[in-house]
Amino acid sequence: MTTEGNNPKTRGISSKRTEDIVRIINEEDFQAFEAVKASVTEIAKAADICLSGIKKGGRVIYVGAGTSGRIAVQDIVELDPTYGLDSKTFLYVMAGGLDALLKSQEGSEDDTQAAVVALKKIDLKRHDIVVGISASGRTPFVLAALKYGNSIGSSTIGIVNNPGSVIEKEASHCIVLDTGPEVIQGSTRMKAGTAQKLTLNAMSTTIAIKLGRVYDNMMSYMGVTFNAKLKERAISFLMNEFAVSRDDAIRTLEKSDYKLWAAIERLKAGHSDEGSSKSAEN
Repeated sequence: MTTEGNNPKTRGISSKRTEDIVRIINEEDFQAFEAVKASVTEIAKAADICLSGIKKGGRVIYVGAGTSGRIAVQDIVELDPTYGLDSKTFLYVMAGGLDALLKSQEGSEDDTQAAVVALKKIDLKRHDIVVGISASGRTPFVLAALKYGNSIGSSTIGIVNNPGSVIEKEASHCIVLDTGPEVIQGSTRMKAGTAQKLTLNAMSTTIAIKLGRVYDNMMSYMGVTFNAKLKERAISFLMNEFAVSRDDAIRTLEKSDYKLWAAIERLKAGHSDEGSSKSAEN
């Protein structure tokens, strides 16, 4: 596995000056971006697979262990406040459960039965999509989840950092992010993890856009009432996009029950102070 190899470019790093160490790490990080760039077509295909399942009532389920699992969770938890996409659309299965988010549980990645139990618990169905994330491409927990998904007819997607891995053969579609050996041998929380995060960002954002959760390039379904910053962002967005006063923007949000997408529809329809109108999606 290339991710487990010793990186010749970083030999002797332990004797370098602090700034030189940081520079070496930064230079190696660019390989994560290049790996994602090389996989754009496969990432787009994965997004389309997810969209097809979602439109049939399915959900996207990220499955991971260790760093890969935590990166998956990080992407998932931001989708509801950002795009209004909750567990009816995206959710995750993490080796070791919630406890593994805060404290590493290395042995949990080998528990294949736990993966199947977790997917049965969320009632995995045919139109759901299982996205298995693993730097090595052979994590037993992730592999078991993909196999179970295949067994019931779910679409399966693999995201791996080693070409020719077992998961690449098991998943019906696979994204290979060839990031090479890490700065510190085997520390896949670095380049491999960065490439995984970039890939999940691209996938989930593309899916949100295609589901109509974005107005032009702005978050029209964000949770406006979650904090003062988001409320102010929504007000500024309406003022700038529709050339209305601050008072009109606030009033439109109030009439729309602080649903930004509904406020947008009201302003597009040309009335900011009447009963709220509802778009085709809610």
